[in-house]
Amino acid sequence: MNWLIHKIHRVVFFRTPIGEVWSILYGLYLHLRFSFNDRSPGKDRAKLTYYLTKHCHILEKGLALPAPRAGFGQKQIIDLIEKTRSYESLHGKDTVTKVVRDTIREYISFHEKNPHALPREFLCLILGFVEEEESAGKGGLKTLEKKMWGSYSLETFKHFLTCRHSVRDFSNTPIGDATIQEIVHVALNTPSVCNRQGWMIHYYNNEAEIKTLLGYQNGNAGFTDCINRLLIVTGNIKAFTRYEHNQLFVDGGLLSMNIMLALHSAGLGSCPLNTCMPSYKEEILKKAAKIPMNEKLIMMIAVGSLKDKFSVTQSDRYELDHVLKAH
Repeated sequence: MNWLIHKIHRVVFFRTPIGEVWSILYGLYLHLRFSFNDRSPGKDRAKLTYYLTKHCHILEKGLALPAPRAGFGQKQIIDLIEKTRSYESLHGKDTVTKVVRDTIREYISFHEKNPHALPREFLCLILGFVEEEESAGKGGLKTLEKKMWGSYSLETFKHFLTCRHSVRDFSNTPIGDATIQEIVHVALNTPSVCNRQGWMIHYYNNEAEIKTLLGYQNGNAGFTDCINRLLIVTGNIKAFTRYEHNQLFVDGGLLSMNIMLALHSAGLGSCPLNTCMPSYKEEILKKAAKIPMNEKLIMMIAVGSLKDKFSVTQSDRYELDHVLKAH
């Protein structure tokens, strides 16, 4: 009976459009189930965190404009304070509440030269709110100088980028967990929608477990045994709201690229492995990988040490005029 069910699955999900339609609808179902409501995010800690992060970053962006309007965003700040207090009553104070207060401190600082732009009642509200906790330097603005870019060049980056390739022939030199942690920590400096950072990175260093998980992915045949470490990048659906069902792939893709560039800069090899598969297979893989239901797979990244000499695909690129269209 199992072989018959398996055969039906293969026919339906791989040889007809039905499987893809079902997978798209299932992805939409997960988005509607786990994404947060931007008007009422509820009590879930993760959803509230992402809500606060989003609206706090909107305030930061307003302050970072060339000429912010005096008194802007008062209604939004009142809502931000209300939601922060709700968060604290449920989950206590933590990093996200420090970010909110530090960002509002920046807002107060911006209005020091023009305090009359803020109604007295509103000013008392935000002053009282920020005074409940000391500054932690977590939110607001920071100043950069153009000269900080002086040591960089397009030519240097071109050399760095053009010698990065997907590697499928690793050495057997083991990679320490601390090295992977440092690489991922560097890669986290990746842009995301409203700074929500709605991604997760699942790390595997057990050889048997890595082989099991790679068994669900069809692009690692022939070099499975030499993969030393495995990363699975996912998007946390709880970080996104209405009409953002595709945004987790954008943000997760940006992070994945930064991880591979960080691995490259550390002298290690990597190979991105796509996780485009029917929804039922994705759920089986997530269960095996101990990934919760509210996360969507972005990609796997195979990691290994480099041999002294190895071959990679030529992977010729299109000509510039094929992809760059001036308007």
